[in-house]
Amino acid sequence: MCGIAGFTFNNSAPDPGAIAGAIASDMLAAIAHRGPDEQDIVIRDGLALAHNRLTIMEPMGGQQPRINEANGNTLIYNGEIYNHRAFDAELRAAGCELRDHCDTETLFWLLELHGVEKTLAMIDGMFAFAWYQAKDETLFLARDRFGQKPMFYSGSGSDFIFASEIKALRRHPSLRDVTPDVEALRLYLMMEYVPGPATGYNEVQELPAGHLLSNRNKQLDIKAYWQARDVLRDPHIDDAAAAQTLDGLLNAAVQQQLVADVPLGVFLSGGLDSSLIAAIARKHSDDVATFTVRFPYASFNESPHAEEVAASVGTRHTTIELNRQNCSDGIEHLLAQADQPFCDSSQLPSYLLCQATRQHVTVALGGDGADELFFGYPNFRLLKFARLMAALPQSSGGLLRLMAKLLPDSTDYMSRGFLLRQLSYGIGRPAQQQSLYWMSAVSPAQQQSVWRDGRAVTSQLAADNERSLLEQCQRQFIEEYLAGDILQKMDRASMYASLEVRSPFLAAAVADYALSLPVNVSFRGSTGKRVLRDVASRYLPPQTITRKKHGFALPVAALLRNDLRELGESTLLDSANPMYEYVAYDTVSSLWSQHANVKRNHGKSLWALLMMAAFFRNQF
Repeated sequence: MCGIAGFTFNNSAPDPGAIAGAIASDMLAAIAHRGPDEQDIVIRDGLALAHNRLTIMEPMGGQQPRINEANGNTLIYNGEIYNHRAFDAELRAAGCELRDHCDTETLFWLLELHGVEKTLAMIDGMFAFAWYQAKDETLFLARDRFGQKPMFYSGSGSDFIFASEIKALRRHPSLRDVTPDVEALRLYLMMEYVPGPATGYNEVQELPAGHLLSNRNKQLDIKAYWQARDVLRDPHIDDAAAAQTLDGLLNAAVQQQLVADVPLGVFLSGGLDSSLIAAIARKHSDDVATFTVRFPYASFNESPHAEEVAASVGTRHTTIELNRQNCSDGIEHLLAQADQPFCDSSQLPSYLLCQATRQHVTVALGGDGADELFFGYPNFRLLKFARLMAALPQSSGGLLRLMAKLLPDSTDYMSRGFLLRQLSYGIGRPAQQQSLYWMSAVSPAQQQSVWRDGRAVTSQLAADNERSLLEQCQRQFIEEYLAGDILQKMDRASMYASLEVRSPFLAAAVADYALSLPVNVSFRGSTGKRVLRDVASRYLPPQTITRKKHGFALPVAALLRNDLRELGESTLLDSANPMYEYVAYDTVSSLWSQHANVKRNHGKSLWALLMMAAFFRNQF
């Protein structure tokens, strides 16, 4: 894993190289956590390309930027290409000198031989890279299929700027006075993340997952090279054949992703997805290290389940004890790092897990992607009621919220009051949009009082009459939630700890096969992940396969009333925060008072507002 950054500049200005070098160095400093092992910068042809390296493969080779001195072509790259050794014979036959035997070298030569678009169709991995094709003075940016590795850019000024994180972009002089994108922030308060390509800034965009950008003579062209929606379902695949094929593909993916020249382990929560990855890893290695964390909050603690699975499959397991001080310190770090508003509360335990795991290994495998590919979220089960809820008046949602108020206040995981309140936001909404409303951090109705201009927010998700509700919901989870929330969360959490996290479920062959399955092979009645459970039955005890899904979260409502109360008040109730140019301070103050005094549970809303306040404080 690495951090990359770059920009174009006016090559005719006085001493342009020295100025560009200083800017590039400053940009790299902002993302030093992404690559603490090595750093280098190349400046040529009015272009600066910079690279921070976290060494995973071939520590004596793989240095970047990678340059062909004969033609000027240059690569900087963040990620892992899992199938890179498969191209060795072809590259040698073409006369390429393979010195490093690392994926950077392979990617470089594939780009030289085949160009960007053909290379993207050949490689399997997680990546974001910049390729400068000197012959026609074109800069290409590419991002992996699902968005495991980030890429942000700005092309609104005279310079074109890009980087792995927005905080690096902001070190460029032309982006120091950017302004907030309020329309994107309205969506953030609803969705818990800013849906790309928006970022929360008017002058900064995110390259969407599975997309390629080219910049030639300041003309930008962006196009998709892969989309999940384009994978056709095969109606002839039956349950038994699906499980057999998927088993083989998962084994190949895990075995491929176990390759590293540094210590490697597996995240193990005790749930189906991570447990299956750990069990398959154990099949291919005599010594597999697994890691989980024990939280000091009973209803959120999964460590006993993880320990049970570890004993069953035979991994060398470590349960890392966390305390309330760890949680407080962790959220302070996340608030200080915020360069984009993001309020999925599982970011905090994910970061704490990565931070603790990094003390033992440099690479970890995880289970991300399975819920999206195999219909694992509770939202899919609720869709059978979606058309009925769409037919009800929105006022019915208000009645459901009144019922929720009558229940005892609870900060437990997925309490009844919390679930009723979230469900109420989808009543009266179009069926294909309800899943978005169920997940609202700050409900659309509540946003009218939160924003000073009194405007609400509405979902922009259009109906797709050619697909079932289940398929439409899956598409939304894959194309928006997976990249915008799940993978962004894990990328930030892991990179803040300088840990690489790999996701075997998102390997190209596994994902393509999952998307090709008939819906009823993965989801039937009220049961998701059917084919995955069939595979897991070959490796895991029944109680692990049938255990109710448990999210990876912390009790933010309780934390804001206790351990994080002082931090929350100092950040959120600072009337000088520039957020309050747009947000009604009195409304936020009232929400805080009601929550802190245990009159109402506004934990989810206040968490979203707290993270947005930190974003405004840090960036504006």
